[in-house]
Amino acid sequence: MQTEKVVKHIVNWLKNYATNAGVNGFVVGVSGGIDSAVTSTLCAETGLKVLVVEMPIHQAESHVSRAQEHIT
Repeated sequence: MQTEKVVKHIVNWLKNYATNAGVNGFVVGVSGGIDSAVTSTLCAETGLKVLVVEMPIHQAESHVSRAQEHIT
């Protein structure tokens, strides 16, 4: 897989989607898992505003700590 090419495609798609929707950023809930970490990182790569909200679920304390680290 051509990782850089895929990342660039996703970031461009996100930016175009936001622009076409008339919004200037994203809101992402972060739980401490890999899915939300990747999503928030890709959104940040667009250069648009990103509001990251900690959304802990019933999970290990280490995941909550990981979410807090990713947010800051």
